[in-house]
Amino acid sequence: MRQINSSDCSSAKILRLIVLALVVVTGCNAFSGSATPPPPAFTPTPVILAEDTARAFLKAWSASDFNAMYTMLAPSRQETTTAEQFVARYKGITAEAMIKSLQVTVHSVHEEGNEAEVKYAAALETNVFGVLQFDYLMLLRREKGRWGVLWNPGLIFPPLASGGVVRYQPRVSARADIFDRKGKPFTQLQTLIVVEVVPAQMKNENAILSTLGRLFNKQPGVIKALYSNSPGDWRTPIGTLTQEQVKTNYDALNQPGIFIDKTQDLRTYPRGTLAAHAIGYAGQIDAEELARLQIQGYREGDLIGKSGLELWGEQYLAGQRGGRLVVLSPSGVVSATLASVPAKQSQNIYTTLDLDAQEIAEKALRAKARVGAAIVLDISNGNILALASSPTWDPNKLSQKMTPQEFRALMNDPGNPLVNRVTQGAFPPGSVFKIVSFAAAVEKGLYAPNATFNCPGYWDGLGQNFRKVCWIYTSTGKGHGTISLSNALTQSCNVTFYQVGQKLDQTDPNLLPNFARAFGLGKATGIELAESPGIVPDPSKGTWRPGDAINLVIGQGDLLTTPLQIANLIAAVANGGTLYRPRLVARVASLADGTEKVFPVESRGKLPVSANTLTAIRQALARVTSDKDGTAYNAFRGAKISVAGKTGTAEVLKTGAPHSWFAAYAPADNPRIAVVVIAEHGSEGSTTAAPIVREIVEGYFALPNK
Repeated sequence: MRQINSSDCSSAKILRLIVLALVVVTGCNAFSGSATPPPPAFTPTPVILAEDTARAFLKAWSASDFNAMYTMLAPSRQETTTAEQFVARYKGITAEAMIKSLQVTVHSVHEEGNEAEVKYAAALETNVFGVLQFDYLMLLRREKGRWGVLWNPGLIFPPLASGGVVRYQPRVSARADIFDRKGKPFTQLQTLIVVEVVPAQMKNENAILSTLGRLFNKQPGVIKALYSNSPGDWRTPIGTLTQEQVKTNYDALNQPGIFIDKTQDLRTYPRGTLAAHAIGYAGQIDAEELARLQIQGYREGDLIGKSGLELWGEQYLAGQRGGRLVVLSPSGVVSATLASVPAKQSQNIYTTLDLDAQEIAEKALRAKARVGAAIVLDISNGNILALASSPTWDPNKLSQKMTPQEFRALMNDPGNPLVNRVTQGAFPPGSVFKIVSFAAAVEKGLYAPNATFNCPGYWDGLGQNFRKVCWIYTSTGKGHGTISLSNALTQSCNVTFYQVGQKLDQTDPNLLPNFARAFGLGKATGIELAESPGIVPDPSKGTWRPGDAINLVIGQGDLLTTPLQIANLIAAVANGGTLYRPRLVARVASLADGTEKVFPVESRGKLPVSANTLTAIRQALARVTSDKDGTAYNAFRGAKISVAGKTGTAEVLKTGAPHSWFAAYAPADNPRIAVVVIAEHGSEGSTTAAPIVREIVEGYFALPNK
């Protein structure tokens, strides 16, 4: 409620006198007959109430407009606090308390003379501490003709009225680990001992330099250079040792001037490079990440996931940060506790990966292809059993501090080892795509599986200047002759599929692109890792010419797919038509508090094909490895496990041999797993990728309980 006082009455009297004087002057002019026009009507300047200023100040606070808030301070407060100091104080406390929003409720306003007070409550929502609620009393004063806030830090948090600073004292759960589906660890948290020196306390510097040089495998001069520019009474870290190393060398380290009373947690990867692209790595938070995540309680020196499941599962592996929000007095003593919450327990990630299958896939891929990818998928649920990309990298090095030379070498490696080729590599699938083309042609009734074609080794159905040849013509000088559509899939007859592609395009240019998307191509699969969506070209994406359809039908042109998409496709063919979301994570759980979250199997849809069409496709794929005319017959002759699959030899625009593909499932008569391999520039699918698939399949089914 606003009170009217004597000063208000005086102002009113003065205003009335001014108005009266204006009336007199106006009247005189009129009486004298002067032609001077009357002055404009007087409009008094509106009086801004203290309440208006207070509400504007609080609204600006809610909007984090600290500069606007400063303009509403009383002049006397602006004389003692600069705008930079004011804004910095609010920004610093907002970040320290991790405030993300606030709501203010004004309870009462009392104005008397040049003084006013406003009582209000604020609910400050934070990322770590939930909602903090405080009651406030704001004082205002009319100075230099306007109302201003008599600001003090207590208007941020009431306990700050008597001075001090706000500090977040974090509580963090130990980072959890990542396991394979049998509980074998991919990660491990290791506690290291930090070795420090204080030169002023050394009694035998040469002995210390000799000891540390031996332990850290560095020249004594290199060790000395680490502390030579620091004050003699400072502790300078030299490096870290494992607890076992400290125990073994305890006597040598027990010298004046050496200190080993600090520890440092380090994320380690006991399997080394195994499954590096799936697991990823964690390292110390960098400046950019800190600026983004400080609001969630992260602080300098924290471990954070950088790639792979370490990145995807950060919220589970790190848990939820807790701690205390306190006010520290100038002497550093806690003078008030604003909030306190416990840390939420971190949870282990239990993957679908099979460590033994992963070793088999990586070994087979490395042995026969320098650059490429391999994936093993459970066809019944989309679980990824192995995910291998070559070349690879060691997460132990990236999780620790690499030398500039090591980092540059990794970044400049022409093999791009950090790229996960299974999910991020986008390649033309070559003849593997003929599975989709076959399905579209048969399902839409354009051809029956036993429909016959003639392959003279070449095709010029779009004119002599667009002559296309079959792969067999380049090696034998002749074609496949009379061949059924089903056998054309088995023998990968290009000429047959050129004719199929032309018919599909004439029927509907969108027919084959739509089938490709229905088979899961051209879009992300939903796996937990970063992935490329690939590209499915169609008439809506630019100029569409008949030749585009001819390239598409054999998996060439602008079509790009990932090995993961192809594995998902072949698994759906094997399991009866269900496209599952490929997944790496089965569940997360904490042994400490018994919490668990299970990630269910998810279907992405059904292939748009009938059971009869799928049967025809599977019969043709089984003959690829078992029939002497099949393109992978030689690669699988005498195999212990029957395999059905499709070769692919994808031409590339750049110079070099084509990419070698083989997409398969096994056993052929009772499918359980899908296996896909691509060897970049590996030439024929039958000569490079197919033998790698065979090695993976036979190795997998030789494992116990398979």
